[in-house]
Amino acid sequence: MSPSVYRRMKAPLRNVLEASPTLYCGAARLKTGRNREVVTRSSDLLVESFPRSGTTYLVASLGLAAPSVRIASHVHHKAHVQLAVRYGVPSFVLIREPMAACTSATVRLGDQVTFRQMLERWCRYYSALAELPQVQFVSFESATGDTAATVGRVLGSAGLSDRIVTAIDHDEIIAAVEAFSERRRKGDRDPMRVSVPTPERKARIKEVADEFRRQGGELLRQADEIYARIEAL
Repeated sequence: MSPSVYRRMKAPLRNVLEASPTLYCGAARLKTGRNREVVTRSSDLLVESFPRSGTTYLVASLGLAAPSVRIASHVHHKAHVQLAVRYGVPSFVLIREPMAACTSATVRLGDQVTFRQMLERWCRYYSALAELPQVQFVSFESATGDTAATVGRVLGSAGLSDRIVTAIDHDEIIAAVEAFSERRRKGDRDPMRVSVPTPERKARIKEVADEFRRQGGELLRQADEIYARIEAL
Protein backbone atom coordinates (compact mmCIF):
# COMPACT_ATOMS: atom_id res chain seq x y z
CA MET A 1 0.00 0.00 0.00
CA SER A 2 1.39 3.39 -0.98
CA PRO A 3 1.95 6.02 1.75
CA SER A 4 -0.64 8.36 0.20
CA VAL A 5 -3.33 5.67 0.19
CA TYR A 6 -2.47 4.76 3.79
CA ARG A 7 -2.81 8.39 4.88
CA ARG A 8 -6.25 8.65 3.23
CA MET A 9 -7.45 5.47 4.92
CA LYS A 10 -5.94 6.10 8.34
CA ALA A 11 -8.47 8.61 9.70
CA PRO A 12 -11.65 6.76 8.58
CA LEU A 13 -10.24 3.47 9.87
CA ARG A 14 -9.31 5.04 13.19
CA ASN A 15 -12.85 6.43 13.52
CA VAL A 16 -14.29 2.95 13.04
CA LEU A 17 -11.93 1.44 15.61
CA GLU A 18 -12.53 4.17 18.17
CA ALA A 19 -16.26 3.49 18.07
CA SER A 20 -15.61 0.07 19.61
CA PRO A 21 -13.27 -0.44 22.60
CA THR A 22 -13.01 -4.13 21.69
CA LEU A 23 -11.91 -3.38 18.12
CA TYR A 24 -9.54 -0.60 19.14
CA CYS A 25 -7.81 -2.69 21.78
CA GLY A 26 -7.68 -5.66 19.43
CA ALA A 27 -5.81 -3.48 16.95
CA ALA A 28 -3.53 -2.22 19.76
CA ARG A 29 -2.49 -5.82 20.46
CA LEU A 30 -1.15 -6.06 16.92
CA LYS A 31 1.34 -3.23 17.48
CA THR A 32 4.56 -4.74 18.74
CA GLY A 33 7.64 -3.27 20.39
CA ARG A 34 5.80 -0.54 22.32
CA ASN A 35 5.87 -2.05 25.84
CA ARG A 36 2.10 -1.76 26.03
CA GLU A 37 0.05 -4.33 27.89
CA VAL A 38 -3.51 -4.44 26.59
CA VAL A 39 -6.16 -5.31 29.14
CA THR A 40 -7.68 -8.80 29.32
CA ARG A 41 -10.22 -10.33 31.68
CA SER A 42 -7.31 -11.78 33.66
CA SER A 43 -5.58 -8.40 34.24
CA ASP A 44 -5.33 -7.47 37.91
CA LEU A 45 -5.59 -3.74 37.29
CA LEU A 46 -5.24 -1.06 34.65
CA VAL A 47 -3.10 2.07 34.86
CA GLU A 48 -3.58 4.61 32.09
CA SER A 49 -3.24 8.31 31.35
CA PHE A 50 -2.77 10.90 28.69
CA PRO A 51 0.88 10.80 27.51
CA ARG A 52 3.51 12.44 29.75
CA SER A 53 1.39 12.08 32.88
CA GLY A 54 3.32 9.54 34.94
CA THR A 55 2.09 6.17 33.68
CA THR A 56 5.56 4.66 33.29
CA TYR A 57 6.62 5.89 36.73
CA LEU A 58 3.58 4.45 38.50
CA VAL A 59 3.65 1.16 36.58
CA ALA A 60 7.34 0.75 37.42
CA SER A 61 6.61 1.48 41.10
CA LEU A 62 3.77 -1.02 41.23
CA GLY A 63 5.87 -3.62 39.46
CA LEU A 64 8.66 -3.27 41.99
CA ALA A 65 6.34 -3.38 45.00
CA ALA A 66 4.17 -6.24 43.75
CA PRO A 67 5.86 -8.08 40.87
CA SER A 68 3.09 -10.67 40.52
CA VAL A 69 0.40 -8.08 39.74
CA ARG A 70 -0.67 -8.14 36.07
CA ILE A 71 -0.92 -4.50 34.97
CA ALA A 72 -2.54 -3.34 31.74
CA SER A 73 -1.11 0.01 30.58
CA HIS A 74 0.38 2.30 27.95
CA VAL A 75 -2.29 2.29 25.25
CA HIS A 76 -3.06 5.95 26.09
CA HIS A 77 -6.58 5.86 24.70
CA LYS A 78 -9.99 6.12 26.31
CA ALA A 79 -11.05 2.85 24.64
CA HIS A 80 -8.54 0.95 26.76
CA VAL A 81 -10.08 2.27 29.97
CA GLN A 82 -13.59 1.66 28.68
CA LEU A 83 -12.78 -1.97 27.92
CA ALA A 84 -11.18 -2.47 31.35
CA VAL A 85 -14.32 -1.12 32.99
CA ARG A 86 -16.42 -3.47 30.88
CA TYR A 87 -14.26 -6.39 32.06
CA GLY A 88 -14.56 -5.31 35.68
CA VAL A 89 -10.81 -4.67 35.99
CA PRO A 90 -9.94 -2.03 38.63
CA SER A 91 -9.02 1.04 36.60
CA PHE A 92 -6.75 3.90 37.63
CA VAL A 93 -6.16 6.93 35.43
CA LEU A 94 -3.39 9.41 36.14
CA ILE A 95 -4.10 13.07 35.53
CA ARG A 96 -1.61 15.91 35.25
CA GLU A 97 -2.29 19.64 35.01
CA PRO A 98 -3.15 20.16 31.31
CA MET A 99 -0.61 22.88 30.55
CA ALA A 100 2.23 20.73 31.89
CA ALA A 101 1.05 17.48 30.30
CA CYS A 102 0.35 18.95 26.87
CA THR A 103 3.51 21.06 26.77
CA SER A 104 5.66 18.03 27.61
CA ALA A 105 3.82 15.82 25.11
CA THR A 106 4.08 18.41 22.34
CA VAL A 107 7.81 18.97 22.91
CA ARG A 108 8.38 15.22 22.91
CA LEU A 109 6.77 14.88 19.47
CA GLY A 110 8.60 17.81 17.93
CA ASP A 111 6.78 19.20 14.90
CA GLN A 112 4.35 16.28 14.55
CA VAL A 113 1.50 18.01 16.39
CA THR A 114 0.70 21.53 17.62
CA PHE A 115 0.12 22.42 21.26
CA ARG A 116 -3.51 23.25 20.52
CA GLN A 117 -4.08 19.88 18.85
CA MET A 118 -2.56 18.18 21.88
CA LEU A 119 -4.80 20.20 24.19
CA GLU A 120 -7.87 19.15 22.18
CA ARG A 121 -6.85 15.52 22.60
CA TRP A 122 -6.40 16.04 26.35
CA CYS A 123 -9.89 17.50 26.67
CA ARG A 124 -11.51 14.66 24.70
CA TYR A 125 -9.65 12.03 26.70
CA TYR A 126 -10.53 13.27 30.18
CA SER A 127 -14.06 14.44 29.31
CA ALA A 128 -14.87 10.90 28.22
CA LEU A 129 -13.29 9.21 31.24
CA ALA A 130 -14.84 11.61 33.75
CA GLU A 131 -18.19 10.05 32.79
CA LEU A 132 -17.11 6.60 34.05
CA PRO A 133 -17.85 6.31 37.80
CA GLN A 134 -15.77 3.11 38.03
CA VAL A 135 -12.56 4.96 37.16
CA GLN A 136 -10.34 6.13 40.02
CA PHE A 137 -8.18 9.16 39.18
CA VAL A 138 -4.64 9.51 40.55
CA SER A 139 -2.83 12.84 40.47
CA PHE A 140 0.56 13.09 38.80
CA GLU A 141 1.86 14.87 41.87
CA SER A 142 0.88 12.07 44.27
CA ALA A 143 2.22 9.35 41.97
CA THR A 144 5.62 11.01 41.58
CA GLY A 145 5.88 12.85 44.90
CA ASP A 146 4.24 10.48 47.40
CA THR A 147 4.85 7.26 45.57
CA ALA A 148 4.82 4.73 48.38
CA ALA A 149 1.48 5.98 49.69
CA THR A 150 0.02 6.07 46.17
CA VAL A 151 1.15 2.50 45.45
CA GLY A 152 -0.44 1.41 48.72
CA ARG A 153 -3.72 3.15 47.88
CA VAL A 154 -3.89 1.74 44.36
CA LEU A 155 -3.16 -1.83 45.40
CA GLY A 156 -5.47 -1.52 48.40
CA SER A 157 -8.34 -0.19 46.28
CA ALA A 158 -7.83 -3.07 43.85
CA GLY A 159 -7.84 -5.61 46.67
CA LEU A 160 -4.21 -6.49 46.05
CA SER A 161 -2.48 -5.35 49.24
CA ASP A 162 -1.47 -8.93 50.00
CA ARG A 163 0.63 -9.00 46.83
CA ILE A 164 3.11 -6.37 48.08
CA VAL A 165 6.48 -8.03 48.69
CA THR A 166 8.89 -5.14 49.16
CA ALA A 167 9.21 -1.44 49.91
CA ILE A 168 10.03 0.71 46.89
CA ASP A 169 13.16 2.76 46.42
CA HIS A 170 13.33 5.93 44.29
CA ASP A 171 16.59 4.96 42.59
CA GLU A 172 15.16 1.56 41.69
CA ILE A 173 12.08 3.21 40.19
CA ILE A 174 14.19 5.53 38.03
CA ALA A 175 16.30 2.58 36.87
CA ALA A 176 13.12 0.68 35.94
CA VAL A 177 11.73 3.70 34.06
CA GLU A 178 15.00 4.09 32.15
CA ALA A 179 15.00 0.39 31.26
CA PHE A 180 11.42 0.74 30.02
CA SER A 181 12.42 3.71 27.89
CA GLU A 182 15.38 1.80 26.46
CA ARG A 183 13.10 -1.05 25.38
CA ARG A 184 10.50 1.29 23.95
CA ARG A 185 13.01 3.43 22.05
CA LYS A 186 15.18 0.43 21.11
CA GLY A 187 18.30 2.09 22.50
CA ASP A 188 17.50 5.59 21.18
CA ARG A 189 18.56 8.05 23.88
CA ASP A 190 17.10 11.18 22.30
CA PRO A 191 16.78 13.49 25.35
CA MET A 192 13.51 14.89 24.00
CA ARG A 193 11.84 11.48 23.86
CA VAL A 194 13.07 9.33 26.75
CA SER A 195 10.67 8.64 29.64
CA VAL A 196 12.74 10.34 32.37
CA PRO A 197 13.13 14.14 32.61
CA THR A 198 16.22 15.56 30.87
CA PRO A 199 17.87 18.99 31.03
CA GLU A 200 17.35 19.40 27.28
CA ARG A 201 13.62 18.78 27.44
CA LYS A 202 13.21 20.98 30.51
CA ALA A 203 14.98 23.82 28.69
CA ARG A 204 12.77 23.42 25.61
CA ILE A 205 9.61 23.34 27.73
CA LYS A 206 10.66 26.58 29.45
CA GLU A 207 11.41 28.14 26.08
CA VAL A 208 7.99 27.43 24.54
CA ALA A 209 5.74 27.68 27.61
CA ASP A 210 4.61 31.30 27.14
CA GLU A 211 3.87 30.82 23.45
CA PHE A 212 1.96 27.60 24.11
CA ARG A 213 -0.09 29.33 26.80
CA ARG A 214 -1.07 32.03 24.30
CA GLN A 215 -2.01 29.38 21.75
CA GLY A 216 -4.17 27.59 24.31
CA GLY A 217 -6.40 30.58 25.02
CA GLU A 218 -10.01 29.65 25.80
CA LEU A 219 -9.35 25.97 25.16
CA LEU A 220 -6.75 25.93 27.93
CA ARG A 221 -9.29 27.51 30.27
CA GLN A 222 -11.74 24.72 29.40
CA ALA A 223 -9.06 22.11 30.04
CA ASP A 224 -8.31 23.68 33.43
CA GLU A 225 -12.00 23.42 34.30
CA ILE A 226 -12.05 19.71 33.38
CA TYR A 227 -8.94 19.19 35.48
CA ALA A 228 -10.46 20.97 38.49
CA ARG A 229 -13.68 18.98 38.17
CA ILE A 230 -11.81 15.67 38.15
CA GLU A 231 -9.53 16.71 41.00
CA ALA A 232 -12.65 17.43 43.08
CA LEU A 233 -14.06 13.90 42.60
